[in-house]
Parts: sequence; structure tokens; C-alpha cells
Amino acid sequence: MKILLVVPPKDRYFGVAQYPPVGLGYLATGVRKFGHDVQILDCVRDKMDVKGFEEFVKKSDFDIIGFNVWSLALEEVKSSLKIVKRLKPQAITIIGGPHPSALPKESMIFFPEADFGFVGEGEIGFPKFVNVVQNGQTFNDIPGLVWRSDGVVNINPPAWLSDLDMAGFPSWDLLEPEKYFMPGSLIGKDTAVLTCTRGCPYACTFCSASITAGKKIRRRSIRNILEEMDYLSSNYGIKIFDIPDENFTFHKEFVIDFCNAVLGLGKKYEFFLPNGVRLDTLDKEVLSLMRKTGFRREVAVGIESGSERILNLMKKKLSLNTVKEKVRLLHEAGFRPIGYFILGFPGETKEDIKKTIRLAIDLKLYAAAFTPFAPMPGTTATNELLKNGELPQDFDFTDIKTDKVAYAPKGMTKKELDRIRKIAVIRFNLRPRPLMYYFGNYNSFKFAISKICNLFIKGGQV
Repeated sequence: MKILLVVPPKDRYFGVAQYPPVGLGYLATGVRKFGHDVQILDCVRDKMDVKGFEEFVKKSDFDIIGFNVWSLALEEVKSSLKIVKRLKPQAITIIGGPHPSALPKESMIFFPEADFGFVGEGEIGFPKFVNVVQNGQTFNDIPGLVWRSDGVVNINPPAWLSDLDMAGFPSWDLLEPEKYFMPGSLIGKDTAVLTCTRGCPYACTFCSASITAGKKIRRRSIRNILEEMDYLSSNYGIKIFDIPDENFTFHKEFVIDFCNAVLGLGKKYEFFLPNGVRLDTLDKEVLSLMRKTGFRREVAVGIESGSERILNLMKKKLSLNTVKEKVRLLHEAGFRPIGYFILGFPGETKEDIKKTIRLAIDLKLYAAAFTPFAPMPGTTATNELLKNGELPQDFDFTDIKTDKVAYAPKGMTKKELDRIRKIAVIRFNLRPRPLMYYFGNYNSFKFAISKICNLFIKGGQV
């Protein structure tokens, strides 16, 4: 069968840190094993809007067209699905990714043009689905499949891949990693994404990681990871690996084994952790070995708040004393910590936010992101806000963007929160350490400028 996997247009997407859709790459690998013909279309990378997607569909024919759905692109996906059903009504349409995983029934209602959906990981279920469609069997036993029967939306329980090595490598020939470099982005010409672990056992109320990847942390074998590194290095000249895993450092022995194995190769690689690792998983031994192995000095850490009360509300299971101790260890090991903070969490006050800004400045961070609280679908925090009426039942999840205030806690308005956030950005960045950091690295400087433009020039995104 001919299959098209789509990163949909995101007309309201302002980011410059676009990564290859590795998840679609894994799905492509899974179905190619059965002889199916697969193409990956990344509309964001190719700067293709909905009209451009329509022209693409006119010139092509596929049996199955699947969309990776993020909340901010709901309208674009809806338009794209309508285009497919109008131009290629025989094609089977399917949705998956973060939004359908969090709200499967609601997604099928919102997208009547979607024939099927998937929740969670698709490496087990999607190949089975394609073969069932081809052979005309029933859908009951396909893990994670969302399907309609007599007007009822059925949701099959997802299956989490226990042995990550079984997924193979993403189909890098379809992903074309060399096409993702942009001046000022976090992706360099010799950079690729390297996923090593999946899952998150923590209960942070603002986060949807466990919804899309399960609660149990699973790891690839060191041998399997090194084989992919060698493949990417040999075929694409990759020397830098961005590891997006938020729990890469969860198991100390895994990190130590990984670092020792890389050092044993006798090759020079560089590694970057962009998504905010947990501070309480770090110690002196691990950090020293990571630096020796080639982990970039810049490392992102999830701090979230300078208020113990808010950290407890978030169920972050992280104390401010631990934050201060681990950031100090990062400095001692030669790292340049980058802090991630959330402003406007439910129940937060202006005084709590002041504590966060004060902590960010006192911690000697080289850079910091002050992100408005995002009511992610399916999370504990969002469900509570919907339950108590702080968010309307028809809340528009397309409002969720890195630089937009979609919600403000009781006691402040969205405009007030946006103003406070701008003050935080100015106070933090107009100091010697952040300025020297940005001016010393072109990509970081360009990235910072783009974010400042989104925040101040484009009207604050309220």
C-alpha cells in the first residue's frame, strides 16, 4: 500500500527550532518491513501552507494518509483532512500524535473526516492496522486504534513497546536530516536527533509526557544506540546528536554505560540535551563523565518555579534546595545551565512569580525560558481547570503556543501575566552573563532575537 505520513501545516507556528519528525520515521520503518511504500511530508520544514498541501494532494495518490496532530495545528489539520476527502475520497485518513492521544474521542468528533485515530505509540499498532486494511480483517485487536462503529467511537488500549530496539532506526532516508538546518535554529548541518529512552514515571500536573509515551521508562540498548550513531555519521556526516529525552539521566548506570561506550569508540561526538533534564538525577560523577564524553556545556534543566508552594502544586517532587545544589554542581562540572520556568500556573500569585524571577537571576543561569503555563489537553492541571470552570469546556487548544498567554490564574489577567513575563525576560537577559552567552554564539543569538521579536514585536500573543 502507498502511505503518506504528514507533519501538517502550522500557519501560526513561530518557532525556529524545527526537528525532524522522528516519530513518523519510526512508523515508516515499521510498515516498510511489510513491503509498503511510505513517504513523509513535513509541511513546516518545506514551508508548505494549506494551499500548498492541496496542490501536493492533487498531484499524488495514496491509500492511507496519516497526520501527526499537535494542538496548535488543529485548524490546519481539519482543513487538510477536508482537502484529502474532497480530492482523494478513496484514501483512508488517520490521525495520531499528542492531541489525539490526550483526547481521542473528542478528536474523532472534531475531525469527522478522519477515518481512524491512534493513541500513544504506534510502532506496534500501526503496521497491524495497515495490514488489516489491506486484508479486510477486524479492528478490535489493534493496539491504540481509535475507530467508529455504528456511530460509537471505540478506543483500543495502547501498547507500549517494551524492547525499543525492536522499533529499528527511524527511516532517515525519508526524514532527510540534512534539510533541517536553518541559520539561528538549534539544528546544525551536522546534527541529528537521537532518541534513547521513552516514558516518564513522574506525575507533574502540567505535563503530558506520560500520555504520549507511557509511565514506564524504557531504554534502548547501548549497542543499538551506537549503531544508529555510526549509521548517521557514515551516511549523513552527523557529529552532533540532540537527545530530546527528558529522562535520559533517570538511570545513572545507563548514562555511565553510554558515556563509557562512546569514549571507547575513539571518535569525537557532541551531545546536547535541549528538553530540560531533571536536576535531582544529576551528581558529580555523572556530570564529570558527561563532559568528558562530549556533552555540550549548555544543558537545559526543568526548574519550573521559585516557589516551594507552586512546585508542590505541580507535583514536581523537587525542592529549591535541590535546585540550588544541582545547579552549583553543573557549574563545577563545566556546564552552562539553561533554566526552564513556567509562569502563571493555576493557584500562582504575583508574589510566587517574583520568587521565580528572583531565583532565575540568583542561580547564575546562562539563559532562561519563561513560558506561560500551557493548559495541555489531558493533563491533570487542565482537567482540574475544566472541572472547576476556570477553563471553558470548549477551550481552544490552538491557543497553546510557547509565546502566548492562553490562561491566567485567579488574581491576574492575561495581559498582566504577559506584562510580568516581559519584565522577567528583560530583567534576566539584560545582565552580563546572558548577554555574553548570546553574543558568543551565533545560533543562540539568532534564536534569542527571534524569540524577542515574537514576544515584543508581534504584540505579546495574548
